[in-house]
Amino acid sequence: MDDAGAVPMDHDARVAADEDFLGLREVGSGRFAFDVTSRLARADERLYGGAAVALSVAAAAAETGRDALWCTTQFVSTAMLGRTVDLQVEVLAAGRRTSQVRVTATTDDGVVFASLGACGVLKPDGLAGTFEERPEVSPPGEGDVGFRPSGRHGEAGWHTAVEVRTAEIRRHPDPGPGRVCLWLRRIDRGPVTPAIAGYLADLVPLSIVRGCGVTGAGTSLDNTIRIGAAAETEWILLDLRPNLAVGSYGHGIANVWTEDGQLLAVASQTASLMELDFDPLTAFGSHASELQGRNG
Repeated sequence: MDDAGAVPMDHDARVAADEDFLGLREVGSGRFAFDVTSRLARADERLYGGAAVALSVAAAAAETGRDALWCTTQFVSTAMLGRTVDLQVEVLAAGRRTSQVRVTATTDDGVVFASLGACGVLKPDGLAGTFEERPEVSPPGEGDVGFRPSGRHGEAGWHTAVEVRTAEIRRHPDPGPGRVCLWLRRIDRGPVTPAIAGYLADLVPLSIVRGCGVTGAGTSLDNTIRIGAAAETEWILLDLRPNLAVGSYGHGIANVWTEDGQLLAVASQTASLMELDFDPLTAFGSHASELQGRNG
């Protein structure tokens, strides 16, 4: 058995793995920085929402020395490909088991995003349980490739670092409009840590627009992730479920599952929605230029 998807069970090793993938570097006490590289950007070369919540989770865990429990990230502005962004991590309260944390990302132009969350020390013999049911879906090998890169020279975007496969829903525990299931894994076969689960889960708007009966996408106003126990998995299954939409704003959730059925995390988003004349899942890379200037 190879080590694809193996999650370092040591806290410091998970932090190191996240810092490596995200390009996060510590520059002082409570201070971090990163550059908006291709894997941290959207196809339009703006900062990708999933990267922002992942960076917040990773920075909070690094600063507190504790595992992240939840994080919500509010997007204020953006940063373009190649820009350096500074992170300030403030521990607002540090208890015996729990640290309450605020993360603020800035450039010379002002605030890019602001995050709140908590990190904690898990009790090995503490209360535990999973109260959701994973959908029954086709395996990754049977799915079509989603968000396929165009292959053009210099193409940027998270989709160049992630393999996405469609999953046929054979039985869903909560059937309804807009349900979408997708398999995802890192192209480099690296571990899916809690931070990376947040990075991969930033696809909720896809299900919301489908629930509205159209094709389209969305720009995140926030990304939130609530985190379970770390587990080894190469692929994750995103179970995307829309909640509601009004006035071209939408809300929805994503349950993040391992291949063998462990619930890694629960993500949610609010997004500004847009209708498109193509399906991003099946024709993403070839239409990336059309997304320029359409977000906001």
